[in-house]
Amino acid sequence: MQYQKIITNTYRCLLLAVVFSSCKKLVSVPDPINTISTGQVFSSEKQANGAMAGIYTRMINAESSAQPADIVQNSFAAGLSTLLGGVSSDEMYNYQGAGDQNWYLPNTNKLTAYNNGFIFNIWNSAYTSIYAANAVIEGIAASTSPNLKDSVRKALTGEAKFVRAFSYFYLTNFFGDVPLALTTDFNKTRIMSRTPQQQIYQQLVADLKDAVTTMPEAYPTSSNERIRPNRYAALALLARVYLYQRDYANAADAASGVINHTDLYQLEANLDNVFAPTSREALWQLKPAGVFMLNNALPEGFKLVPNPLRTGYPSICLTDIQLKAFETGDKRFVSWVDSTQPAASPNTPPPALGYYPNKYKIGSANSSFGAPFKEYQTALRLAEMYLIRAEAAANGGPGGISSAISDLNIIRNRAGLPALPSSLNQDQLLAAVAKERQTEFFAEWGHRWFDLKRTAKAHNVLSAIPLKQPWAGDFQLLYPIPPAEINVNHFLTQNLGY
Repeated sequence: MQYQKIITNTYRCLLLAVVFSSCKKLVSVPDPINTISTGQVFSSEKQANGAMAGIYTRMINAESSAQPADIVQNSFAAGLSTLLGGVSSDEMYNYQGAGDQNWYLPNTNKLTAYNNGFIFNIWNSAYTSIYAANAVIEGIAASTSPNLKDSVRKALTGEAKFVRAFSYFYLTNFFGDVPLALTTDFNKTRIMSRTPQQQIYQQLVADLKDAVTTMPEAYPTSSNERIRPNRYAALALLARVYLYQRDYANAADAASGVINHTDLYQLEANLDNVFAPTSREALWQLKPAGVFMLNNALPEGFKLVPNPLRTGYPSICLTDIQLKAFETGDKRFVSWVDSTQPAASPNTPPPALGYYPNKYKIGSANSSFGAPFKEYQTALRLAEMYLIRAEAAANGGPGGISSAISDLNIIRNRAGLPALPSSLNQDQLLAAVAKERQTEFFAEWGHRWFDLKRTAKAHNVLSAIPLKQPWAGDFQLLYPIPPAEINVNHFLTQNLGY
């Protein structure tokens, strides 16, 4: 999808969001051009909030015309970041092997610029969210309506900046240097070159600081669901961005700012509640819209949970490397991993036992039409703040080694594991942080792949995996820029190696 197409579709979705509070593809409507910004969408608080709600609906439901099984493959926020990041790293593999090239090529790190299937969809869906966020920011700034209070203007602008930062975080970690579009003006964006990643991170920090200052502490929904971000969701993402920049003092400070609000946030003692709509651990979740045939399943669960349960063929499974990372007695393995043994065909041996991520437990086999959702797509959660603070302290941040061990033990205690000894040195402590991140955030939003890359461990870990040999080269640690984008914008260049 090219920039112009993204902008047009975004405008249409924003307009429809006002009427339907969701982003559904209906009959064709005239291109709104510039008239969207003030008179139509941002003339009242209700309409402006509807525009923001439409962005989240599009993020989790992708294109409404997609088949249910395809939604997860069409949006970076509906599970695509999880699955592509998982197969590109050492935590997941495609069960069908070479029979499904869209997963097999990133799984074996054999991508080229023209064979990357679902990877283009990360680019397209993330930029769709970015343009929608920019449209809200510009529309609010241009609106002269007296029905849009100043406090609402500031809060919604901060919320849109959060969405823009969240989307850019995934874009830059998948693709590296990408165009930094802070406007919906196609005349400007169509000739943009790639922006250095460090400059993108600077923009993320600026956007998230604004969001922390202007967004409310309470979640802006009447149901108290955490399906629209608040100030602390922005602070949590800011903590992550600081960590990725190795700004350990600020990372620890931002993480503590979330952890200390025990009135809002607590780790769920029962791991089965972590991804529930009522989770007190959740900082921000995306609520599905009940797309036809998905019933009450999330797109990610629909893709991963086999049908029939425990005897159906799985789609994507956990690697032996990931399975061996769990210590004996780890409750995360018990609650968040399941297995299936497909039945053997006549005259053929039984297929291999497959262990698959089961954080989201409802799929096509056990979903129900009209039933309430028992889980929401969880984008940010409290456990990450403890591990960010631990990693920052282990790298010389506030509290030092003793503080880092204490935070790690909080996560380990919840998982039913023994406490780490106080005698760990820095190298041992950093290894312990990496291990806890591997077992806490497996099959979540590409955390493992990003962690390997940002800690400079990706080459040594990934190039040694038999499935990924012969190693094509470290250029595979970034995805290729979609050639269609380069064809229409000759200021864009391809990532080296492709």
